[in-house]
Amino acid sequence: MMQKQIGHVALFLASVITISVATASSDYRCTIERLSLAAGDSGDVYEFQKKHYVGKQFTIERSSGLMAGALKNSYVTEPQVIDLGSKENAYKVVTTMRLDQGAGAGSNIYGLTVSEHEQGDKKPFVFLANDAVYFGNCEHF
Repeated sequence: MMQKQIGHVALFLASVITISVATASSDYRCTIERLSLAAGDSGDVYEFQKKHYVGKQFTIERSSGLMAGALKNSYVTEPQVIDLGSKENAYKVVTTMRLDQGAGAGSNIYGLTVSEHEQGDKKPFVFLANDAVYFGNCEHF
């Protein structure tokens, strides 16, 4: 009888661990809902950005932090995942490119935060790309 109970407990723990690992490794599909520019949220540049990004999607490979689709965070340098996120913390990725690492045209800084700790299927995100900030929601897939 005792062996049977231990077996049930072990099976339960294995299930919980498997579900936790599966959730932690799930990638994100994100939709851009709005944006803001350092120069202001009006004018030709803002309208161009809004037209080309709002309503569009991108994905995030959670293990590497690599973004693909409408928004990207890696052109020459690799993103760095600094927090995989949890029930208490947001998922965080940073990417930098110094002037000497690119084609000599400029430097870049990208910062991504997905509020993994928020309740529900939709996880709010904020993405900083130099002087533009994008907002929206991500879902695991």
